[in-house]
Amino acid sequence: MGDMTKNLLSSLLNKPKDPKLNSKKFIKMLNSAYEDTNTNKEYKKKKTFSPSTIGYGHGTCPRYWWLAFNGAEFTENIRAANIASMKSGTAAHERIEKLVEATGLLKEREREIKSDSPPIRGFADLVLDVDGEEIIGEIKTIKDQYFIQRKSEGQPSPSHFLQLLVYMKVEGASEGFILYENKNDNELLSIPIEMTPKNEEYINYVFEWMDEVYSAYEENTPPKRGYTKSTWTCKSCPVSEACLEREEGVKKIANLKVGVE
Repeated sequence: MGDMTKNLLSSLLNKPKDPKLNSKKFIKMLNSAYEDTNTNKEYKKKKTFSPSTIGYGHGTCPRYWWLAFNGAEFTENIRAANIASMKSGTAAHERIEKLVEATGLLKEREREIKSDSPPIRGFADLVLDVDGEEIIGEIKTIKDQYFIQRKSEGQPSPSHFLQLLVYMKVEGASEGFILYENKNDNELLSIPIEMTPKNEEYINYVFEWMDEVYSAYEENTPPKRGYTKSTWTCKSCPVSEACLEREEGVKKIANLKVGVE
């Protein structure tokens, strides 16, 4: 290798002594740009249960829903990396939906799922038509370690399972599936779910729980706190501040049990 080539490589590889762009500050600016597009605090008043929330963390707490239905200030503490992940997940959903459409089985995408009693509103990612029968599907993108776990167990996560069962019950579907994609290598995994007697018994319990929680809201009877403020569930709850500020609960409603035992 000649001296000229060595000097050229050296100039390309060596970092400038006084770069005009400070890398750490630049990354901080990018993260701030993500966070600026996200509302940290916002007053909200929910009208329905959300199937994607019911079975996860604070969604299992009756007091959370009482506050949400009455109206409260929601505080969302979402890191920049999480916002990026959500945006990537949305793009992946659209890509996978088009892939499913290419199979010729897709009947509908993003179907609105509604129930009046208890009040529920959500959107099922996929509705397939297989030999004249509707099959409800949900798309989930997950990290490699969780994908390996789902593949090994052949079972969805409890919260995903509950979400799909809600859609299936409202739509009267006997079959459904959760389509997982590995975020690392885009491998796909489809886990079928049937409305077996055991699953039907469980989802009926979930609906009865929602009925009880909504009745507490209608009767203006605040539930007692389902979790202590030192727990992760309470700390990550978007209405935790409002929960502590509002009156103490007077009605004991058990937290929702997630998953079939």
